[in-house]
Amino acid sequence: MRHLIATMFLLSIGATSCYYDNEEELYPFAFCDTQNVSWSQDIRPIIQARCATPGCHVTGAQAPDLTTYAGVKQQADAGRIKARVIDRTPSVMPPGGALPGCDLQQVTAWLAAGAPEN
Repeated sequence: MRHLIATMFLLSIGATSCYYDNEEELYPFAFCDTQNVSWSQDIRPIIQARCATPGCHVTGAQAPDLTTYAGVKQQADAGRIKARVIDRTPSVMPPGGALPGCDLQQVTAWLAAGAPEN
């Protein structure tokens, strides 16, 4: 009987230790606002964190320069952001891998809206 209780106890500990609580990864599309996407609040931080970084798309480094709205807008209007970030052709940008689900959805919504500076 003691072995049965000990086994049950160990199984209950093992089952609860595998709990996965990162909601964004579990439900990548559940917490993403794509209705109110703005350049300043949503897109610019994504560009600054993933694209306009040292050694990448900043002044004097890799072209194009994505440190300003004008530079990003030019690439958006030419279809280059959609091609590289959304469609992943001819190669995936950013080079570290595709954007997380919500970022990708927000960039898609922003581009679909005409890439406004709002």
